[in-house]
Amino acid sequence: MTEIINPIIIFAVGAVAGFINIMAGGGSTLTLGAMMLMGIEASVANGTNRIGILIETISASAAYKSKKFGNLKQSLILVSCAVPGAIIGSLFAVKISNTTFQRVLIGVMIFTVITLFLPKKTSKDIEELTGFRKFLIFPAMFIVGLYGGFIQAGVGFLIMASLRHLTRLDLVNINMHKIHIVLFYTIPILFVFGFTNNINWLYAICLGLGFALGAWISVILSIKKGEKIVKVVLCVAILIMAVKFLLTF
Repeated sequence: MTEIINPIIIFAVGAVAGFINIMAGGGSTLTLGAMMLMGIEASVANGTNRIGILIETISASAAYKSKKFGNLKQSLILVSCAVPGAIIGSLFAVKISNTTFQRVLIGVMIFTVITLFLPKKTSKDIEELTGFRKFLIFPAMFIVGLYGGFIQAGVGFLIMASLRHLTRLDLVNINMHKIHIVLFYTIPILFVFGFTNNINWLYAICLGLGFALGAWISVILSIKKGEKIVKVVLCVAILIMAVKFLLTF
């Protein structure tokens, strides 16, 4: 029975996560947590989640292209710094134990909840780029890639924070670069997880379809007033899973 129910649950969680990622961010904490609570090993859950992320970012990137909005050259400069870190991070991810990964994920969950309710900066608050800060963007992107390759959950917040403080870009451009950075570094990461047999392809397909559906609905609705509700739901879901993980120790 679980062979039928689990893929359906994975699809549903993926749809919710895809919706949340567009509206607020942090959806991977739900997908990773749900799969691990089903008994899927940490490395396999991590690898399987990347399929959904790839499909979601391809869809978002296509949406930007359809609107003729973007700066691919600038994105690729940032990507070139993030990819080496992502590969290194993914190599660590496939070797980490379930217990250690759960502890890291709990920390990320708590951080995600806190970040969701921090006040956002407006474009007027973004600091201007200086010579010193300009060079910090390269190691910052390497660290982003390292973290993204290792766990992915919450990486969007890290990218947004880095680009907000180290560039003079507005939030629309920052989000566009975020999509491209995650899209391009996810490709080599998938090879690492794939070659080490850390992808459950049935769940990956269900998750990918769920991500695509959730992202599509989120883009179509584009209701800014709904962001507060999404944050509350995400916060409650994360806290419940964090408690469940803590009870397993």
